[in-house]
Amino acid sequence: MLKIRIPSWLKRTTKYGLALFFLLLLTIAVSLPMAKYLKPRDLIMVDNRQSITLDNVNIIRVTPFAKENILKQQQIVIRGGEIIAINPAGSQIEANSRLIDTQGAYVTPGLFDMHVHLYDRKYLMLNLAYGVTSVRAMNGQLKDLRWKKELAQQQWLGSNLFVSSPILNGKNADALSVTINSKAEGREQVRKAKEYGFDFIKVYGYLGSQSFEAIVDEANKIGMPVAKHGPHPVAGSDWHWLEGMQSLEHVEDIFQGPLNFEFDYTKLQEVAQQIKTLNVPVVPTLETFDHLTQLSNRKQQFVDTLELSYINPLYYDIMNYFTVQRWLKGSKQQAEYLTEENKFLSDIVRVLHQNKVKLLVGSDAGTNFTLSGIATHNEMRLMSQAGLSNIEVIRAATINAAETLRIDKHSGSVEIGKVADLILSKANPLESLNSLREPFAIVKNGQWLSQQDIRRLKDSAKNTKSYYWSVITLVEDLIDRKFH
Repeated sequence: MLKIRIPSWLKRTTKYGLALFFLLLLTIAVSLPMAKYLKPRDLIMVDNRQSITLDNVNIIRVTPFAKENILKQQQIVIRGGEIIAINPAGSQIEANSRLIDTQGAYVTPGLFDMHVHLYDRKYLMLNLAYGVTSVRAMNGQLKDLRWKKELAQQQWLGSNLFVSSPILNGKNADALSVTINSKAEGREQVRKAKEYGFDFIKVYGYLGSQSFEAIVDEANKIGMPVAKHGPHPVAGSDWHWLEGMQSLEHVEDIFQGPLNFEFDYTKLQEVAQQIKTLNVPVVPTLETFDHLTQLSNRKQQFVDTLELSYINPLYYDIMNYFTVQRWLKGSKQQAEYLTEENKFLSDIVRVLHQNKVKLLVGSDAGTNFTLSGIATHNEMRLMSQAGLSNIEVIRAATINAAETLRIDKHSGSVEIGKVADLILSKANPLESLNSLREPFAIVKNGQWLSQQDIRRLKDSAKNTKSYYWSVITLVEDLIDRKFH
């Protein structure tokens, strides 16, 4: 009989390896309960106790019924995070109010990015530094619910947060999605999302038609809004199942779905008219496809222009391995095709707009090295290039979003009785959207943020969670999805 002799050094390595493995499991087990309590030390605190009066402002009016787009030479009085008065410039101010002479600044409602992916608390601070005062996270995790609670309790300063359920998907579900194999499972996940405190349901198009329809039916019964990946029905279902949804995501999926990867403008008109009958807004997410097109064409030269220090290190590695390298290593032919498709996606937005489909600003920030806040402004620029006027783009990023979230009674425009989430810019954003990209001041829930404060937000945003604690937080979420 042949005897195999295992060297003593290999036995020791195996023994130590097993010991290290079990030590790692023990470390993770001990760390998991701590993950929910750890917060960075450099979070910026909320302090909106003092009333402020913004004098000599020009107000951008985003409500469609406004007679003029600019209300000039005004004074905005803010107390307790709310706009309590709008008076002519130079009016007498309250005794305890801080007077800020803006010297003719333009005041725009805080922006909404209706499609982001959040992998770090600091992404919410970076969004705020770019005037994005509200975001909608599109693949909810437990950490997002914690951050939402902390923000609601004013524990630190960041964008308002609306959180989807974990993505409900079918056969192609990844580790961060939930695979739905039956109608019963779909209904159960909807109820679970409601119980956990998620704001809406996120569904993908790979769901089976019966599971998809069960999810939509259950969500309607219990009052949970639904947002769908792809502005078209799932296979085997019908358009009417999309009626009443909160939003439909990604014009790229119009090209890949109903148009079957064909640059067919006649069919596009038909699809746009069909979407219009739904009366459901569409989130184009032009930025993420434009981003990967530039990765494919400009390669590392484009990567070198990005402020990658804002990206959480764990998710930097994940994105780099699973998506970014694919485009960096792509062929010239692939880059040329992506460039053609990218132009067509802009045409899709133009046709949707011409058919009076309500559009929302959503950048898909967090994918392919797209950066929070910066991606939002890129999306607005791309929507302008697609044919929307500047005021229409601003409406898509403000009042349209507030109406979609059903919070327009207290948010989304600069009016008495609404939350004081504002961007102040020296130049007129109706003439140049770029003026919103680098605001000279921001007001968040009544708190004045100067240039110095904005710089602090950006500096803090670079201190993301460590690799280890990011892994622990991800493991926590994966365990919860598996066993609950």
